[in-house]
Amino acid sequence: MNRFDEAAKTWDKRQVSIESSDACVQDLLKIVQLKNDANILDYGCGIGFIAFALKNETNNVTGMDYSDGMIDVFNEKAAKFELDNIKAIKHNMNEEKLPSSTYDLIISSKTMHHIKDTNMFFQKSYDALKNDGILCINDLDKEDGSFHKDKGNDGVEHFGYEKEDLLTIAKSIGFKIVSYDIVYNQEKNKQIYPLFNLIVKKEIR
Repeated sequence: MNRFDEAAKTWDKRQVSIESSDACVQDLLKIVQLKNDANILDYGCGIGFIAFALKNETNNVTGMDYSDGMIDVFNEKAAKFELDNIKAIKHNMNEEKLPSSTYDLIISSKTMHHIKDTNMFFQKSYDALKNDGILCINDLDKEDGSFHKDKGNDGVEHFGYEKEDLLTIAKSIGFKIVSYDIVYNQEKNKQIYPLFNLIVKKEIR
């Protein structure tokens, strides 16, 4: 059991997670017009704050996460409300592929810093998107390593990201930059940690 399995039991009571997820979604929807029948992947979905916010009556939303506990809570919520167009499955980005040319939108919030190979994450996302598909990365601006110090930085591979480093990676893989904005400032450890949304589009090579 990883620490997120246990945390899943009370994750829906974390006001900061609710607020930051909402800020991420609101920024995305301000910039990107989604099709009603979009096929959406929420990678690192947790218990589904973002996935459920993006669900409508006609689209299809898949959550992927490495935590069994998070997936269980996510699917319990979907079952409770009798929703058949939203589900979560277990996935390990380090070892497994994503389905090719499948998604209109991939969104990932506060997950990429747990994945060691950032280039790999962008490449697998690119391959999994349809042409003109959108990738939205929501994560921490570069920080000093103190954000997760209460957890001993367990599972943390990156202390946030420099904007220009991410733009360089995205462009090298074939993405067109749509926007980069700070969408939320999280207060923790008596510090402010900015969270960004990087939105990019897959263009045909």
